[in-house]
Amino acid sequence: MGKSILASALSLFIPGLGQLYKGYFIQAAIWFLIVSGTYATMTWLLFLPIPIGLHLLCILQAFFMPRNS
Repeated sequence: MGKSILASALSLFIPGLGQLYKGYFIQAAIWFLIVSGTYATMTWLLFLPIPIGLHLLCILQAFFMPRNS
């Protein structure tokens, strides 16, 4: 449980870092690129829920995915 909390906290600060911590390198890169890209392109107030929603999905995935050996 502690590692899942740490992984989700890492993804809170940098999208994909929790996946990287758990050993999922490709998923970490994909999450980083997608979430960072949507933050960069959809920073208008009207579209802000889209990158925030993707960021929350990234955090939840980091919490619930098993640790890769």
